Amino acid sequence: MVASPCTGVCTLDKTTGYCLGCLRSRDEIAAWGSSSDEVRLDILERIFERETAGHPRVVPEND
Repeated sequence: MVASPCTGVCTLDKTTGYCLGCLRSRDEIAAWGSSSDEVRLDILERIFERETAGHPRVVPEND
């Protein structure tokens, strides 16, 4: 099973519509739980493309 890219920073960017923590769209987040591994890998590829295009990810600091 493909692990969720969630970082616990669950805030959607008002400009891009992507989560600031995982870079998924609202639809991608909603679909994740019922998606096949193939679909999850497709979502992870889109996240990689977004990062490559310069969209930063917010990763929480360890306490």
